[in-house]
Amino acid sequence: MAADGFAGKSFFTGSFYYHGHPLTEGPVYGMSLKAAGSMRFRWNESNPVRDDFLRSISGDDHETVAVELIHSRNVFAVDSPDEVLGVQGDGIITSNKSLIPVVTVADCMPIYLFDPVTEVFGMLHSGWKGTGIVRNAIELAENRYGSRRSDFCVVMGPHIHGCCYFVGEERAQYFRVNFTPDCVREVVPSAFSDRRHTGSYSLSLAEANRAILEEMGVDEQSIVTYSDCTCCNPLFGSFRRETENLPQEMDLQERQRHFTVQAAWVKW
Repeated sequence: MAADGFAGKSFFTGSFYYHGHPLTEGPVYGMSLKAAGSMRFRWNESNPVRDDFLRSISGDDHETVAVELIHSRNVFAVDSPDEVLGVQGDGIITSNKSLIPVVTVADCMPIYLFDPVTEVFGMLHSGWKGTGIVRNAIELAENRYGSRRSDFCVVMGPHIHGCCYFVGEERAQYFRVNFTPDCVREVVPSAFSDRRHTGSYSLSLAEANRAILEEMGVDEQSIVTYSDCTCCNPLFGSFRRETENLPQEMDLQERQRHFTVQAAWVKW
């Protein structure tokens, strides 16, 4: 699936699919675009751009809930905003319809969740280190809310794709062994002369996550995968694209201030 009509917009929204049919009732998911500005979030920092943007989507009858990302598989089930104050992790699920779970992404994959039976919904940040967080989130929903994994609707939003995501042998082998060989493909470096190339393999986060969901028994027709690559498309913020020309000696903490972080959310 590709999201059309992004030009000129500051965010997009979409609906979940359940066993092949679009849901007309339930939450919608969304993500800010580069035009909205950086949605960078740290508990010890202020970001007026983010604050104003989230107020515009929450209105008077919703509250946003967020965690400070650490590239983990940690997911929190919450009923009120107070439960995540000062918390670090990479996912939030809830059954409280007045809450809007929010994570930030910039090449990493936003994963949107909804169970139309128990009405549990959630938002995950899934980079390479956190691949597998979707399993943790669904298992948490089963234990906390009585959800069934076969009922879940899953959307894998825009993220960096294999056309731009190159890795070395060690990471490629990690994904082959722990997820599926189908998510790794050997590439010819000269074929990608327009990109900074740092590995001999392209990695598909979507294939890795799809293998997890298939093994768990989530219906293929309840899974939506966006084909938009955040590194290729300048309408998205991208860590890899926006930092590739920075000095090599610049440390990661400083690099993180030079790209456009996006907010991804689920809202009733």
